[in-house]
Amino acid sequence: MSFSTILKLWISRSITSFATRGLAWPAAMLARVTIRTAIPGTPSDANADKSIRVLLLPRSRFNDDILNALKTINSIEVLKLPRNVVKGIAAAFLPAEVDDNNYLPSPPNAEDAKMRYRAFLMRFWRHLDPHRRIKAVITGNFGYYAEREFAAALEGLGVPFIALHKENSWSVGSQQFWERVYRERRGPFHGRRILVYSPIERDLQLRAGIADENRIEVVGMPRLDEVHRWRQANIGAIPKPMVLFASFPADVSMPVLRWLAPDVGAEGKAVLTESKSHNLQILCDSAHRAVLKLAITCPDITVVVKTKGRARDRAAVLSYLGVRTETELPNNLRIVHGDSPLPLLFEAAVVSGLHSTLLIEGLAAGRPIVVPWYAEVLDPHISRYVFDLGLAIVRVASPEALTETLKVFARARAKVPANLSPETAKILREWLGNEDGRASERAAAAIRRVIEFDPALEDGK
Repeated sequence: MSFSTILKLWISRSITSFATRGLAWPAAMLARVTIRTAIPGTPSDANADKSIRVLLLPRSRFNDDILNALKTINSIEVLKLPRNVVKGIAAAFLPAEVDDNNYLPSPPNAEDAKMRYRAFLMRFWRHLDPHRRIKAVITGNFGYYAEREFAAALEGLGVPFIALHKENSWSVGSQQFWERVYRERRGPFHGRRILVYSPIERDLQLRAGIADENRIEVVGMPRLDEVHRWRQANIGAIPKPMVLFASFPADVSMPVLRWLAPDVGAEGKAVLTESKSHNLQILCDSAHRAVLKLAITCPDITVVVKTKGRARDRAAVLSYLGVRTETELPNNLRIVHGDSPLPLLFEAAVVSGLHSTLLIEGLAAGRPIVVPWYAEVLDPHISRYVFDLGLAIVRVASPEALTETLKVFARARAKVPANLSPETAKILREWLGNEDGRASERAAAAIRRVIEFDPALEDGK
């Protein structure tokens, strides 16, 4: 365990200890030590007090989205407070069974704990920002359990709490699943505004009663702007003979939710959906081994297998490929864990995977997209949870076809197109709200409107 990891753990536990004893001032002072600058304020000392200061609760990929948006605002200073600080305070108050998808129906003692948590957070914030310099707090999801009362506490102090909600439910099954989770397990948002990628997510949240219509705004996916800019700057460019494969687990997109029923004991688990028993193990293994076969049989083609970088992905990807160690892999195949996939995407001639945002980013880059569509995904009980990009992509019906099709596209090295196909533009507009490369502008404008003026303030919010 690294020193930084040990330090983070110590800080989190110390903050929990202070919060348990009701000591808001020392918890806030320790939290201040963890704050880092993501975007510096106005360089001029004369204008330093005029810059807008906002605080982020960072998370992977959300950081890319929000920083793409905020850097377009002049005279802004962006600070980051590690999420484990807020989680550390939450641990002092909230029962262990309370989590992101188990927030609503809770026993009376949990409701009391939430109110005590909210009251402590208000005192904590007054010490953290005594001069009221921070004009807004921004997070990546309306439903993070440790932040639900934080939103309410900040709003009680007149500090806008904004969620740039990065999740999306594009498949029919996922929309039905998450609507029920939002309504029955998460409940209403206590902050000021939710910014979403797409009309799909907005309508889902409206149906679930998360917030009323004037508090949810479609802005699009800001980080996709970079892909649009790259494509427009590289029209006619010829990519490398490289395949970018988005690794996926056997349970990709299969939603399983457990919770403690309010009228039973600790062993009373309930499963929200039948998909607990569903997985795509055959498809997962065969697709990974198809790209391995490509690398072995075609040494002129580079194959990059990209994971999200989670611990479980790092442990499982070798088994999907059918090897024990990376030394067994050919030299032209490499595994990349975590970080932004965009530098890899910009080099690739073709992108492949299943139910991954990387596929849609690949469409925006003008890359051919090849999706394995056979084995378990042909079962309608499973396919309803896997998003289908329709005519915008190429679907293959076997592992052999996957290997062959990727080989053809990798060697063809199609030039970066000047224009996207109508099918691709439709997907980008409806699913990511960003077929024009201007989502960062829309998100930044929405955040400025909240900070500078919000009609909700006139309602006494």
